[in-house]
Amino acid sequence: MSPHRSGDRADRAERPADPEPARSGEPDAPGSGTRRRVRGPVRRGRDKGGTRRPHGPPGRREAQDSPPRPTVTERLTVVDRLLDGSVPAAGAVWSRATAWILRIALEQSVDDLWSRTEPALARCPMRAQLLALRVIAGPPTAARTAALWTALSHAAHHHDHELAPGLGELRRWREDTERIVAELAAVRR
Repeated sequence: MSPHRSGDRADRAERPADPEPARSGEPDAPGSGTRRRVRGPVRRGRDKGGTRRPHGPPGRREAQDSPPRPTVTERLTVVDRLLDGSVPAAGAVWSRATAWILRIALEQSVDDLWSRTEPALARCPMRAQLLALRVIAGPPTAARTAALWTALSHAAHHHDHELAPGLGELRRWREDTERIVAELAAVRR
């Protein structure tokens, strides 16, 4: 350490403290100790063109703008088309796309269950919903649902060291999904 630097510390220690604390918008304010980024004016309620933005979180579409949500049956029909090879545009990603659609169908059936029985649970993370499923649908159904959801989640993500799921495995998951969807639809409270 150089003697010049140690003198700087001593000089700083002898200076009196700034009587007025730094404000958050002032960069390099005396006594602040940190540099703060100065932001430009915040424009609320209007987009860059000057038109009013809809209320709510950014990126969310209004309910009237969004298309209707596909049913679980429609999702399973798309999975059948992917498994039969009748969707040539899917290319090399058909197996992971199939796993994603199966997982979405499974999650949608769990959401439908919560809308009938415990609507507040639909706002919880999926892992918490799968834990709560034991109370509503019973331990065997909850265990099969959690195991299938975990397998589909793992298969849907690309891993460099693993192969994509095979046709036989995807067909088995499709049958399991259809069975669990029927079991969850039959749950009444």
